Amino acid sequence: MMMEIYKRTVVGEDGPTVVTESVPGLRSVSLGLWVRVGARDEVSEQQGISHFVEHAVFKGTTSRDAFDIANSLESLGGNLDAFTSRDVTCYHGRCLAEHLDIALAVLADLLQNPMFDPAELTKERRVILEEIQSVEDTPEDLIHDLFAQSVWGRDPVGAPILGTPDTVNAFTQDDLFEFTGRHYRPSNMIISAAGHLDHASVVEQVEKLFGSVPASSPARRAPSRAPRSYQHYYRDIGQTHLCLVTTSWSYIHPRQYDLLVANTVLGGGMTSRLFQEIREKRGLAYSVYSYVETLEDTGLFSTYMACDRCRLKDAVEVMWTQLLVLKECGITEVELASAKAQLKGELILGAESMSNRMSNLAYDEMYLQRYLSMDDTLKEIESVTLEGVYDACQTLHDEQGMHQVTVGP
Repeated sequence: MMMEIYKRTVVGEDGPTVVTESVPGLRSVSLGLWVRVGARDEVSEQQGISHFVEHAVFKGTTSRDAFDIANSLESLGGNLDAFTSRDVTCYHGRCLAEHLDIALAVLADLLQNPMFDPAELTKERRVILEEIQSVEDTPEDLIHDLFAQSVWGRDPVGAPILGTPDTVNAFTQDDLFEFTGRHYRPSNMIISAAGHLDHASVVEQVEKLFGSVPASSPARRAPSRAPRSYQHYYRDIGQTHLCLVTTSWSYIHPRQYDLLVANTVLGGGMTSRLFQEIREKRGLAYSVYSYVETLEDTGLFSTYMACDRCRLKDAVEVMWTQLLVLKECGITEVELASAKAQLKGELILGAESMSNRMSNLAYDEMYLQRYLSMDDTLKEIESVTLEGVYDACQTLHDEQGMHQVTVGP
């Protein structure tokens, strides 16, 4: 197992938090600049602005144009990218260790000195509208947007991360500057890095790159939950896509590993109950799985499948039956041992990716304000009991909260 050295520094009174893992024997580094803002922080008329900003900063800063930004690491064999979620916006890259200073300087420039040139915004607006249309044309992607809206109703946490054509068309340069001025403050950022690095050198560069801006972390309220619903969205396509979904535990919930074990048994792979019962034994669907999504103060548990409309009724009955059996009977000793081994194996294999390590550092800092080492996580998984999983399963068949969403003919 790789030896890692974790370090954490808060830069100044109002600066970002730097968290790193130095992993000897590598020649590369994965770096992320995380801003604690996402879809849940947007008002209704600005749905999608976090994602729009994520795109727009790459179109030019006061010292770099779009080509310079793209070429800065690509010409050295590295890469830059970004994503927006419900909770956070992340700008990340991977590079050789000797180019870490370049990657950090470019990412810091993106976040602090964007131009938001109106001509560039017009072009990028078209790109984002195409991205929205791509989701509309991909039922498996679309249904995951729709069920979040079903579960959380009008609450911003369930709003579409990409926004809508109406909101995207309305964003102005002033809107973007106002939004970044409020949220893109160093105190609202986490800088995480994993690989061949020196923590003190990273901190020293961060001190030079990030100016002093008064702290500002707009308060978040806990999301509301919509009543149980059954919703169908018509699309002229060959299959019907189905999700059964309910709210579940947050990232910081002390029992989240009980739920992860339950999910693994139910729909976490080819040996899972859903896969075996729906696909292998009955041939009702090709794609079927379940998963857990965890946020700062809430989460989602979802089952998904896609099948021919004429087989939907039978497939849904099997899925509901498996959820009910899980609630009433829990799992077996054999399933518990197998799920633990699967989760531990996935964790250890994932730790060989510096990108995964970099992301885990940031999420632990953001949600837990502490470091959870691989050994800590392995112990958490190993401590899961049959009784704990049974208790967690009681949340998976909530008669008052389970939503059914379908997309298809």
